[in-house]
Amino acid sequence: MSESYIQLPPDGTGKKARAIYISNKDVYMEVTSSKSIEHENPVYVASVSASSVAASKHHLSIWNGSTKYIRILAIMVSCHTTATVTGYAMQYLLYRASAISGGTSLTIDKLDPRSPALPSGITASTGATVTIEGIPLAIFTLNPEETGAFTWIYFTPPVPIVIEPGKGITIQQYATAGVGLFNAVIYFSVEEIQP
Repeated sequence: MSESYIQLPPDGTGKKARAIYISNKDVYMEVTSSKSIEHENPVYVASVSASSVAASKHHLSIWNGSTKYIRILAIMVSCHTTATVTGYAMQYLLYRASAISGGTSLTIDKLDPRSPALPSGITASTGATVTIEGIPLAIFTLNPEETGAFTWIYFTPPVPIVIEPGKGITIQQYATAGVGLFNAVIYFSVEEIQP
């Protein structure tokens, strides 16, 4: 994509362009319209609900097996219980992944039904076998106890987290079993327009 323009015919005929008229100077000013990149790139959502907690479990993983870059826009994590529970704060870590296999497949949906179909090769799963790489990109601490604080967190990274083709992202529980049920939602776009 490159910057371009349209040629307008003489006043009073043909196409029109919006402009702001400043009468005391008798001039027209150009009007610029802009949108966030994410209003142009299609946005999708992957989620897991009521995932049983387990030490080192990968609760929600997304694999980018397409030729496109994906951009992680926001993540919501929460925990809940179905009975009275005496719990404690538990840690969940967001990592990049160099391999994801197995687990239970999850459905990925579009936020706008007019968006194109998800590119082939982008998948989501829970309970997968994951090879993590690098340091945690985010760390969430949740308390599943019925009177506990911090039962949900909405995380928006300072800039979208970009996942290249042949890589993934995962939310992994720390190496303690814990109690309660875990939920996560990841909103991401497929990069059609580069920022």
